[in-house]
Amino acid sequence: RIYEVKKNNDQIWKINLQSVSDKDLEIKKLTEQIRWEIGEGDPINRLGLLMIKLSEFDKAEAFYQMLLESKPEDDKKARAWIRNQFGYIKYKQGRYKEALSLYQEAMKIQEAMNDSSNLDLATTYSNMGLLYTELNDTSKALSYHKKALDIRENNRQFCLADLGSTYNNIGLVYDQREDFSDALSYYEKALPIYTKCFSANHPWVATLYNNIGRAEVSLGKHIVGLENLCKAREIRKISLPSNHPSIASVCNSIGDAYRGIEDYQNALKFYDEALQVENQAPHVNYSNLALTYYRASKILRNLEQHDKALEYAKLAVRSIENSSRPNGEDAARFKRHLEKLRT
Repeated sequence: RIYEVKKNNDQIWKINLQSVSDKDLEIKKLTEQIRWEIGEGDPINRLGLLMIKLSEFDKAEAFYQMLLESKPEDDKKARAWIRNQFGYIKYKQGRYKEALSLYQEAMKIQEAMNDSSNLDLATTYSNMGLLYTELNDTSKALSYHKKALDIRENNRQFCLADLGSTYNNIGLVYDQREDFSDALSYYEKALPIYTKCFSANHPWVATLYNNIGRAEVSLGKHIVGLENLCKAREIRKISLPSNHPSIASVCNSIGDAYRGIEDYQNALKFYDEALQVENQAPHVNYSNLALTYYRASKILRNLEQHDKALEYAKLAVRSIENSSRPNGEDAARFKRHLEKLRT
């Protein structure tokens, strides 16, 4: 296992490894699953991709810094790609302003190449779309995703999995707009592509089941939605490290679905599972952690477990205060909830 990547005083990169047993099933599963996705090419780039997939973002950034330092100034294509990767790391860390700046730098270089079939540019457009979805600017998000879709549909060398990813991303924008029927339509376009490209237990297949399930729950189809969400959870628990944030995300979605049908015991069970994962993540997302504590606290209040509800409400407020990007509305909501429990 890679457990540390750092530069020493001589400006030499040092990678510290920890030996693992051949019987380490987690490593075996991850190796088999990710080897194909990462493919061939520069070994440092492959290590960076691996670290991103494992949510080891500080290590990923270190590898891409190594890669950047190895590229000549006139290799614009490679340097633009690396900027895009830096941007994606910042995006995954919730540092959206930094991500946007890096994506814009990459996009400016790639668009200047005047290659309308540039698949790297399609990736940057997709990443811009994901970022604007997070920033609740659905018009810009949809515009960038459709630019990516246009390139991928008109390039004979496009990766089928990337096309599926674009359909999924467009579905996410419609999801953001609460147009759940259109969202479900795009998710269902993506699912057969993913099941064709990947094994049944692949995390991306889990992502589609998660998104389909969430859309179905939003349309009032709680039972079938829960079935798809539970499929997503099982796949993620098989294929990802036990502290991966995607496991927490789907547990939260299952908790929300049970809350929607007033099954509070099961809702609490899955919120608690999400909290366990979120607290053990390599990079704790305090905004997400705060929201999970808040949801669990409300369920505990409904179950008349006042002391624990109060404890979780305090943890929600403390977590949002520790966030690198605190949402003012969320912070105010969490504090109001805490004050109600105190009265």
